[in-house]
This record gives sequence, C-alpha cells and structure tokens, in this order.
Amino acid sequence: MFRNLISKQRSVSLVPLLRQKPQQATFTSALRAFSTEPPMGDYEQKIYNILATEFQPKNLQVKDVSGGCGSMFAILVESEKFKGIPMIKQHRLVNELLKDEIKQWHGLQLQTKVAK
Repeated sequence: MFRNLISKQRSVSLVPLLRQKPQQATFTSALRAFSTEPPMGDYEQKIYNILATEFQPKNLQVKDVSGGCGSMFAILVESEKFKGIPMIKQHRLVNELLKDEIKQWHGLQLQTKVAK
C-alpha cells in the first residue's frame, strides 16, 4: 500500500509534453539552436589571455560557473604542448601558471587534452 503512495508521488506526467503541437516543439528547438553563449567577462578574458599566451591552444574555453562572481571556473585547454606529458603534469602546468588567480577562487574544474 505504501509503495503505491510513494510511487504515485514521484511520478511525473508526460501528457502536457505529448499534447504540445509539433510546430511548437520545432520552434523551441530552433530557438535553442540559434542561442549563443554570453560574451566573456573581463576576468574570464584575462584568464583566457594568460592561457592562450602560454599554451597556444587549438581549443581553449574559460567559463565562470559561479554565477558571475568569479569564484569558480571551468577551463578546457587543448594544446600540442601537452604531447608526451601525463595528465597530472598537464594540470600542474596550468595550476602553476594560474596560481596567483587560483588563490582567489573557490574551485576549478580543469580539463586538459593533447591537440590532434
């Protein structure tokens, strides 16, 4: 008896989604496809420039994931300079380069890759 009550409370109805007209769903998808990321803030740009100068990356992404207060960043660096270097050492290189900035942060999500 209690299982039925619990499962009924957790169930989510898909009926409203299924009742949506096809053109509404298509329009929503089209809007999402044309939406763009907001431009980098000044501090994000500063970090981007530091990394770009040192690593000449093929792909570099710097994003403030703290809601705009600059305390948490997600960074992806894809560079040929990482070739032959273990990932832990790649991360150490980035951390050393950004050590003065990192002191001010709450956290860092770092991803490094060897550019192909």
